[in-house]
Amino acid sequence: MQDFLTLTEAATYLGVSRQTLWRRIRDGVLPVHVSEINRRERLVKRTDVDRINTPQTIEPTTKERK
Repeated sequence: MQDFLTLTEAATYLGVSRQTLWRRIRDGVLPVHVSEINRRERLVKRTDVDRINTPQTIEPTTKERK
C-alpha cells in the first residue's frame, strides 16, 4: 500500500488543496485509481505524485521588439 497515497495524503504532500488535486486528475495530469477494499476511496501512485512535483524547465521565449 506504500505505493499509493490517498487524495488527502497526496494533497498534503504536495502542499495543495484536494480541489487542486482533483483539477489535476480532471485535466489528465494525474491518474487516479479506485481502492479494492473501499470503492469510495480514490488513490494515486506515489511515483505519479513525485512526477508532477518535479520542477519543469521552462524555455525562455524571445519577443521581437518593434
